Amino acid sequence: MQIDDISNTMHLLVHENGRALLLLQILIIVTGNYNFFNLLTIVLCIPLLDDQAFGKKGRKRTRSTGLLSNIFEIVTICYIGYKTWKLFSLQVVTSPNFSIKSEIAFSSKEFDHWLEQIVPWTIIIGCVSLGYEVLLSVLRCFISDSSVVWKVWSAVLCLVFGVVAVAMLCISLVPFTTGVHRPSQKLLPSDITRIHDKTKEFHIASSYGLFRRMTGVGGRPEVIVEGSNSMQKGWKEYEFLYKPGNLSRKLPIVAPHQPRLDWQMWFAALGNYQHNPWFVTMVYRLLTGQEEVLELIANNPFPDAPPKYIRAKLYHYYYTSSSQTRSPKNWWTRKEKSEYLPILSKDTSSLLDIIKHYKMVSNYAE
Repeated sequence: MQIDDISNTMHLLVHENGRALLLLQILIIVTGNYNFFNLLTIVLCIPLLDDQAFGKKGRKRTRSTGLLSNIFEIVTICYIGYKTWKLFSLQVVTSPNFSIKSEIAFSSKEFDHWLEQIVPWTIIIGCVSLGYEVLLSVLRCFISDSSVVWKVWSAVLCLVFGVVAVAMLCISLVPFTTGVHRPSQKLLPSDITRIHDKTKEFHIASSYGLFRRMTGVGGRPEVIVEGSNSMQKGWKEYEFLYKPGNLSRKLPIVAPHQPRLDWQMWFAALGNYQHNPWFVTMVYRLLTGQEEVLELIANNPFPDAPPKYIRAKLYHYYYTSSSQTRSPKNWWTRKEKSEYLPILSKDTSSLLDIIKHYKMVSNYAE
């Protein structure tokens, strides 16, 4: 009975952590477009839930574990709410318009120090909990009412799967520490790092996570492509299917779709066209009116014939406040930051040199 009580408590902790992770992923899906990444995490969280989470009859919980479950949920919600309020200095403003203001109340140095303290404990908790589950499974094999042969066979199977699980955990510690807090990787035994290096080509374990630092805090950088038949006037913007462009356009929810071109346009805005040769070839395809690329554009401002010239500018986009969205009804405001791509035509020598060098277009105009 004591073993069952301990087991129920452990499964309770795992189950509640699984629910918390699922809630986090749902909140991220609601507030941001991360394609299918959150769905992958949700799939990984499903094994953390017990049968009762899916409406099936699962483990019998005693009165004490049921009370413990309720207390754990209340304490967890209160603690997360309190720490969120303090760490992000949340303030509710009711006038002139209702809004919630926030400001990060900790420095990057403090955050790194917190990671330095917490990451080793997460490794310890993971190892202890896995070891406990393996030993408990083996013990249950011997205290069951089955025959001796079946007990031994079940115990051997548990040990085999336990060894595989321990190996998987050890291998995953390397990408875990690399992605969360690289200095903590020094705490790992050298044998674990060596085994990971020998097996990493099989992708048994990989790091996974969303961006720790988002790029839209000081304005979301966006590259706006423009075309014209004159170098002095008549510039018209190309509107893409998903990325911000038109200030009055509502934000689309694309998950779990992965809009490859729009996704790459975001990364291109973080650098320059010299580091993104695919962007130059896209411009060349627009100048030559290739249908394969035009199908990826929401609004082609030159439906009859491609423009003679194309350029690109870098803007920073900002959300409008509730008062600004009334008149005019814009979702964004933007500020021009710099020139991203100089004016090019399909006969520009520098453009053709890039096309030839990277060989991204099989047939270009000689």
